[in-house]
Amino acid sequence: MGLFKKFVILAGLLVLLGPAWACSGETQTDDPDERAANPGTPAGGRQDRNPEPGLLASEESDGGLGERVGLGDVSLRLFAVRYEDILHYAPGPGERVFTEDSGDGEEFVAVDFVVANDSGSPVTIRPEALLEDDGGGTHRPEQPLETAELRPGQGRASTLFFAVPNGTTPERLGVRLAGAKASLDLLSSRREGIPPEDHLRVYHLYFRQKAYEEAYEMYDPTSTQGVTLGDWLSFYEPLWGSRYLSLDSLTRVFVGADEASFEMDRTFYARDGEPVDDPILNAPVLQDLVKVDDEWKLVMGEDLVDDIVAEVPRFAPPPEEPPPGAGDGETTAPESTAPETAPETAPETAPETAPETDPQTTAPEPTTPETTFPEATVPEAGAPEATASPAGDYACGDFQTQEEAQLYLTPGDPYVLDPDGNGLACETLP
Repeated sequence: MGLFKKFVILAGLLVLLGPAWACSGETQTDDPDERAANPGTPAGGRQDRNPEPGLLASEESDGGLGERVGLGDVSLRLFAVRYEDILHYAPGPGERVFTEDSGDGEEFVAVDFVVANDSGSPVTIRPEALLEDDGGGTHRPEQPLETAELRPGQGRASTLFFAVPNGTTPERLGVRLAGAKASLDLLSSRREGIPPEDHLRVYHLYFRQKAYEEAYEMYDPTSTQGVTLGDWLSFYEPLWGSRYLSLDSLTRVFVGADEASFEMDRTFYARDGEPVDDPILNAPVLQDLVKVDDEWKLVMGEDLVDDIVAEVPRFAPPPEEPPPGAGDGETTAPESTAPETAPETAPETAPETAPETDPQTTAPEPTTPETTFPEATVPEAGAPEATASPAGDYACGDFQTQEEAQLYLTPGDPYVLDPDGNGLACETLP
C-alpha cells in the first residue's frame, strides 16, 4: 500500500511535465485520434471538474449552428441542439437496441453534427468534446465516442449526448478532431447554410435514435398529403428495432437554388443483422428536397405516403341518427352510406430543372461514394412487433392546445385523448 502511495505522488509530479494516466483510467497520448474513450466511466456526461480544459480554452468562437468549421483534414458542421428525456440507440445491424433514462432532475442535451473528409486520403477520427453551460459548468459526453473511418469526400452524421440538470442552457461546445480544436457557439444559428445532403444524413441518423418526431418535422408540410404526426408515430413506433437501415451513399442528381434531388443507395438489415433479401426494398431511391423559409425540407414520396395510409386506418364518423318520426309515413329503402376512405393523394411531381444560369445547378453527376457506418433503423412497413411503445405515453396535460393534441390522436386512441369517441382530442383545451 505504501508503494502505491509513492506511485500516486510521483504521478502527480509528472502531470506538470507531460502526459499521465487520467483519474478515470483513460490513456492520454500525443495523438488525440488514438485516445481511447473511457469504457469504465458509467456516466461520462455528468458534470466534471474541468475535464479536457484545453477544448474550451479559447473564448473566441470558430462558428455556430449551420456553419462549416475546418479541422485539419476534416470539416464539422453543427446541425441542431435538442433536449431528450430518454436516450434510444441502435448501435448497428443485429445489435441490441438500448434505452437510457436521464433520471430525476436531469435531461439529455443532444448535439447533432456532420463530419466530412475534405482530404484525398482516408481519415480515422475519434471526436473529443466538452460542453459548457451558461453557468460555467462543463459536461462530458454521456456515451463513449466511436471511432469512424471516412473515405475521401465522405460525410457522416453523429450525435453527442450530455446528461445535464433540468433547465440547463448549453452555451459552448469544445471539440477536437484530426488533431485540430474548435470552440463552437451553440447560441448562434445560421441553419440556412446547411446543404441538402446533410439533411439526408441527419434524417437517417434520427431513425437510429428513435427520434421519429424530429424526422417527421424534416418534411415539407405541403408534401405529407394528409399524413399527420400521429399517423407517422403510429406507423413507426411499433416497428422500432425490427429493421436497420444503412445509408451507403448519396449521389447528387441536381442541386438548384430552391430544389434538389439525390439518389440514395441504402441497405435494409433484418433483426439478426443479415441484409434483407429483397432487391426492390434495397433498390436505389430518389429523394427530392425543397427550400422552405431558407431551410431545406424533404419531400414525402408517394410510396411512403401509400405505405402509411395502408397501414394506419382512418377514422370514419358514426352515421347520423334519423330525426324523431322519420320512420312514420311512407316506407323507403334506407340509403347506403359508403364508408369513408383515405383521401386520394396527388401524384408526386418531379422537381423542375433549375435554370442553366444558376451556378449551383449541375447536370446529373455522381459524387464520391460515401459508405457510412450503419446509421439508421428505418423499418419497412410490416406487422407490429412486441417492441411497441406502451399506450399512455401522452395525456391531455402534455399539450398546450387542442390543435396540438389532435396531432397525437391515432387509430384506436391508444393515449385515451378522445374518451367520448367523437374524433376530437382533449376538447377541454383551448
